[in-house]
Amino acid sequence: MKKDEYELDTAGKILQAATRLFAMYGYDSVSIKQIANFGGVNSALISYYYNGKKNLYLKVLNTQMEVFKELIQTIQAQQISPLEKLLTYVNALAKFQEDNPNHVQLIYREILSPQPMFENFVRTKLYILHVFMKDLIAKAKEAGELSTNIAPTHVAFTVEGIILFYSLMHKEVRELGEIPAGQEYQFLDEALKTYLASLK
Repeated sequence: MKKDEYELDTAGKILQAATRLFAMYGYDSVSIKQIANFGGVNSALISYYYNGKKNLYLKVLNTQMEVFKELIQTIQAQQISPLEKLLTYVNALAKFQEDNPNHVQLIYREILSPQPMFENFVRTKLYILHVFMKDLIAKAKEAGELSTNIAPTHVAFTVEGIILFYSLMHKEVRELGEIPAGQEYQFLDEALKTYLASLK
């Protein structure tokens, strides 16, 4: 294996392990040693590749944000109504959650309970998700798909809360709702549709 291939593989292992652990336990509850053990690498390599835990966490968040940004761009380009775009976005998040367990909660954990040291990340990057949702709701309101009396920002926060609940509790949702494995996303879809229907 060439040196650059080894570095890419090692850095990737660290990033993958950190993503999984940060998503499961949060930034404060995960140590460098735990990440190294989970990734099967020497803990000194985390400092070598990422210059410590803080920068590694930022790399994890930035990597996840790229997925969201690409999703937003894809949905914005679709020729469907604002409300349909909103439903498409939420369903895509559910699918991502299904394919990448625990990862979505990384982003929404920072939205609702940001680490003080990462406030700038929340302001400059995570806020994009809220603005995207708020704008879709405002456009749905203009198009007559939603009530003219609603405040788009308030609706966006409520929808984000529904997504966060699903993200953190999808296993419990499956058990309590007696939902077959792999169909948990239907809860999110129905919950969102029920909420939005009350706003028409």
